[in-house]
Amino acid sequence: MTKLPPDSDPPYRPDYRLHSAFREAVNLSGDGLETLCPSYTELSAMEDHYDDAVLLGSGAVKDVYKTFNRRTKSWVAMARLRSDRGPEFYDWFIHEAWLTASLNHPNIIKVHDVGVDEDGRPYFVMDLKGNSTLADRSTGVEPSPQRELLDVFVKVCDAVAYAQSKGVVHLDLKPENIQADEFGEVLVCDWGLAKVMGETEEGENGFPPSLSPLGNTTLVGQIKGSLGYLAPEQLIPGATKDFRSDLFALGCVLHQILTGQAPFCGTVDERIDATKRAEIGSLRKKYPERNIPEALEAVVLKSTSPDPDDRYASVVELRQEIAKFLGGYSTLAEKPSFVREARLFVARNQVPVLVSMVAIVAISVLGVLSVQRVRQQRARASHFASQADAAKSLYQDERERSEQQLEALAKDLATSASEVKKLGIYLNPVETVREARKLVASALKLNPVSHNAKLQQFSLDCITLNFNSALQSPVRPQSRLHDYLLFAEAFPEFDFSEHDRPTISQLTHCFQQAYQLNPNRRALLERIAAYDHTTRDGADDYTPVVKALLSYINGFPDDSGFQLNFDAERSSLHFRCDAAIRLAVWNDWGSNDCVLRFLPFRSLSIDSAGPLFLHDLSGLQVERLDLSDCQTLVANQQVQLPQLRQIIVPDGFVDSDSLVKQIRSNQRIDVIDSPEEG
Repeated sequence: MTKLPPDSDPPYRPDYRLHSAFREAVNLSGDGLETLCPSYTELSAMEDHYDDAVLLGSGAVKDVYKTFNRRTKSWVAMARLRSDRGPEFYDWFIHEAWLTASLNHPNIIKVHDVGVDEDGRPYFVMDLKGNSTLADRSTGVEPSPQRELLDVFVKVCDAVAYAQSKGVVHLDLKPENIQADEFGEVLVCDWGLAKVMGETEEGENGFPPSLSPLGNTTLVGQIKGSLGYLAPEQLIPGATKDFRSDLFALGCVLHQILTGQAPFCGTVDERIDATKRAEIGSLRKKYPERNIPEALEAVVLKSTSPDPDDRYASVVELRQEIAKFLGGYSTLAEKPSFVREARLFVARNQVPVLVSMVAIVAISVLGVLSVQRVRQQRARASHFASQADAAKSLYQDERERSEQQLEALAKDLATSASEVKKLGIYLNPVETVREARKLVASALKLNPVSHNAKLQQFSLDCITLNFNSALQSPVRPQSRLHDYLLFAEAFPEFDFSEHDRPTISQLTHCFQQAYQLNPNRRALLERIAAYDHTTRDGADDYTPVVKALLSYINGFPDDSGFQLNFDAERSSLHFRCDAAIRLAVWNDWGSNDCVLRFLPFRSLSIDSAGPLFLHDLSGLQVERLDLSDCQTLVANQQVQLPQLRQIIVPDGFVDSDSLVKQIRSNQRIDVIDSPEEG
């Protein structure tokens, strides 16, 4: 027997008594289990977990209750169909819940549960918020200050712009459907009439369909929407109802914020007739006591133009108009004169302008006095001249300070362009690049030598593959984007734009050469691919580009380390790799979504000899996922697979429940064990 050194630890010897006690605890049931974990027992015994319902309010179609969720121990709001609404309203009600749940934005009400109760009637559960609406805060004896209401309106525009970026229009915007408390929380609610753009009146395009093929009336013959806020085209059966209809409603909401009243009042027939004509007229003349700014009146009139083509081009443009007003700038709608622009400039730069005027007046007065008394007070002329020089020096100092302020504003615009690019380059690449270019152009107009603006212009040129333009104004050597020049110098002939894109072979060759040029710009290549893919009509086979992008991300000299077989006819993709491989760009500038998303497949099978990180698949619109040939699955982070319905796991995989919990899907997921081979 070997003798251990005196300072070493004794060998480990398992205590089998602890093992037996653990096994007994795991196999507890009945009273024993209830004693060990009473909360688990209580939760397991729950069937109907919503109770103590208290009616909060009723609408045309549904009642909303305050109810207690016994499972989460919290109060929630539950919407139920009114008792006088039959099965013809069931799908409409459910589709409202589904559509609302699909919109993930801080200013849109959250839906947490949808179901059918014991009476066979549908319901859905939402956040329980306060009972203060924009209607309450904009009317009454003591309405909220106009500045606060305009801040609420900006958040409403943010929510509607987000929904429209997902292809959804609300079609029933009004102050009563906007919750707005005094602490700044704003929620757009009641998406019952919302419509997915491109959907037919019959709902042929699937989730979520319109109510019925009855034009603009409901199943009971009523007008869909709220009179006083409807756009004229919403009263015309078969007319196009798109984001411009929501623009009209937002203009009406802004009308109420400014005047305390809806634009169209009176009886039902009077409001219908007024809506058809959409003649709002001058707010300043109708409500002289409200002191309505001319700029906001112009915004209301442009938003509520009878012809949809005369309204703003987007909700984002409307939001920018309000932001300009709040920042002290003129709006495009008011078509400001030189005098108006001058007044706003003075209001924004009161101190420099005041000092400049004082200096000019002082110089003028001193000059007149010196001319009039030059002969009598020649001895004092030198003294007055000195004072004039001092005033002029003060004026020049203030002028330099104003120029510095313009430079700071140009820098802020360039920074805004960078933030816009960072937030939207993967969600809506083309529109993001357009808006960022506008901000950069404004910054360069204020300060043509702004380094930050030129840096953002250089970055946008590289993302759009306009290397020819990027080389015309290269960034400084110490700039963080200086190594982008390696790509631009390798392909100086690239001068592509939104409507003139490279061929698939050109883009693939560029990506294949990229790793030798600069192996550390994964996020840049993903942005280039995201922008390029969005500009195409989907007819091109993007497989070579995706292969080259995967090789770059993983540092492969070519695509021999994996196989990618895309079947467009079957809408399926088979991916095979012999070792661990990353399928997403994970850093502060990458999207964190799977780069396979650039291929239009619904079924994905993966054969991996090395570890597969499940969160690398995030963002795919896949419905079927076959992981049966994966040796090792790593599921330690949540993954967004909103359309996933079926997942096939390797035979003997014992942690299916944990795997499913990590997946965020709008569908019910079926887990299938792969059959053994042979």
